[in-house]
Parts: sequence; structure tokens; C-alpha cells
Amino acid sequence: MAPAITEGLETFTRALTLFRQRRIAESIPLFLAAEELGHNPDECAGCRWQCWMLLGDFERAWQESDRIASPAGTTLWDGAPFTGKRVVIRCLHGFGDAIQFLRYAPMVRRHAAGVFVETHPELVRLFTNLPGVDSVITWAGGNPLPRTAWDQHVEVMELPRIFRTTLDTIPAPIPYLHVPPAAIARSRRHLPSGPKPNIGVLWASSMWNPARCLRLTDLLPVLRSPDYTFCSFQRGPAKAELSALPPALDLHDTATHSPDIQDTADLLNLDLLITPDTMAAHLAGALGIPVWTLLIHESDWRWMLDRADTPWYPTMRLFRQPEPGDWTSVVRSVAAALPRFFATSL
Repeated sequence: MAPAITEGLETFTRALTLFRQRRIAESIPLFLAAEELGHNPDECAGCRWQCWMLLGDFERAWQESDRIASPAGTTLWDGAPFTGKRVVIRCLHGFGDAIQFLRYAPMVRRHAAGVFVETHPELVRLFTNLPGVDSVITWAGGNPLPRTAWDQHVEVMELPRIFRTTLDTIPAPIPYLHVPPAAIARSRRHLPSGPKPNIGVLWASSMWNPARCLRLTDLLPVLRSPDYTFCSFQRGPAKAELSALPPALDLHDTATHSPDIQDTADLLNLDLLITPDTMAAHLAGALGIPVWTLLIHESDWRWMLDRADTPWYPTMRLFRQPEPGDWTSVVRSVAAALPRFFATSL
């Protein structure tokens, strides 16, 4: 390996270390230097993009996006305006990404002749009544939208850049997803009734990033409070942890009443949801439900740095690990915040 290339890699590695330590301002000049020393320019620009997003400087992030060479298949949008076009918004990332960024569908519809959403089969029912969308389809079942039915397509996570979103222009008309009143009424039959506030809890995210997961026992300082009724919204293997709870703790399990995501949305008729960075956090935020999201120290770019709130979801509060792996401090903060929250909200 040539000396300059070696130096570029070493500089990039130092920048990445600082980035992971959340020393973002120090990492940016090193990512620039690494590129000047011959390290992959797209990789350096992509890391700087994350830095600027974490810092809340979205316009600088879009400038980095503009610099990145886009190999075939990584960008769907052709760069042309949506005006008068039939546009397919394709949701090719996770459930939470689809929920977060389909808020842009009405903005696309203001220009386009038609807007179609192609998404995961589990999300079709949820998005059927989304404002600005003419129809919702899925790639499952081998029945894709014919090529003759659309003029332009875009991946849903491209939309913030296309509209050159800034902190001040994030579209946040909450709620932008809605549960029919009849479904809310039905859901009340499956939730505990009584004078205590109903709090939903999850403790495990997907295995895409296991660091985001807690154990159910980590939440015991919260669950032991006698002033609230707790409902589990946990799915997947982590749901088995319910069986290890102390008998005195009665955690109502909603799983049998919400086999799919629309049913979960119906049941989020709660006073509060407490969850790590999961699809349910985005769902609650999009529905305008109060939600407390528990974040790892090296949290995702969309949550930015140091903030306890997020402009993406006005009803969301963020609780952050002060150090990697420190869920104890996070849970302690949640337990302390609960009485204050309900003293002012109910």
C-alpha cells in the first residue's frame, strides 16, 4: 500500500474513532483530511453527512450528498421535478424509516399527477389512508405496479434531501397517521381499565443493532411503580422475558390483540409509550402519542446530539445513554420523570 493511501486510511480511522465517541466537531476535519490523502471520497463524504445531520446542519449534509457519486441502484430519483408525473415512493429500508419519511407524501402530491407507495406487506393497511397517497401496494405476491403506470420513482429516504429540508422546515403536522375512531373504541376493550395511567413498554429493538436492546429486568425500577398500569407491546424472541418477571408485577401482554402493525397502532391508545429505538417509537410519534425513546450513546443520525426532544416528532422525548451501554442511568431518569410528566399532563 502506498504511503499516502496508508496515511489516508489511518486518518480516516482516527476520524471514525472520534465520531463513535461523539466528538463530532473534531472528526469532520479529519474526514476531510482523509479524503485529501486519498481515502475513498464517497466514504468520507458519507461520514461527514452523518456528522452534519447529527449537528442539525442539514444543508451541509445535503451538500455532502450532492458530492457523492451514486453507483447504479443506490439512488432511484432521476433528479427531475415531480411536476405532472406519476410518482412511486418505494420504502426499501426499515419499517421505522417508512413511517418517518412518508410524511413527505403530501409534499410530493402537491406537484405530482399521482402518488403511489410501494412498501412492506405489513405496512400496507397502515398507509392506506395516508394523506397525499392515491394507492398503496407491496412487492409481495408478485404483482408489482406495471412500468407503464408510473413515470418516476424515488426511495422514501431520498425525500428530505429532495426538498432540502432544514430543522425549520421538517414537515411535522402531527398526527399524519390516523386510527379510525371505531378501532380506538375496540382497542379500549383490550387495554386495562381503571384510574391509573396506561403505559406501554418495549425493551428490545430488532437484531439489526443489538446494542439498542435492553432486558426487561432493566426496566424493573420503572415497572415496580404502583401508580401506573403497564402493557407490553414487545414482539419477537424478547417477549419470552415476560415469563421471568416477579409474580407481583402484572404486565398486561397486548400481543394476542395486535397481530399486525395496524392492530398495534389501534392499541397505542395510551397515556405514554416507553421504548428503545424501534418501529413502535416512530409509529407512536406519527400518531401523536406521547412516547419516550431510549437511545444508545452512539445513536442514529436522526436523533442528533444532546437533545431531549426531536423536531421529527413533537410528542417524543429522548433519554440518552451518558456512556456506551449505560442503561441504568437511562432507566433511572425515566423513573424520576414519570411523576412529573403525569402531574402536568393529566
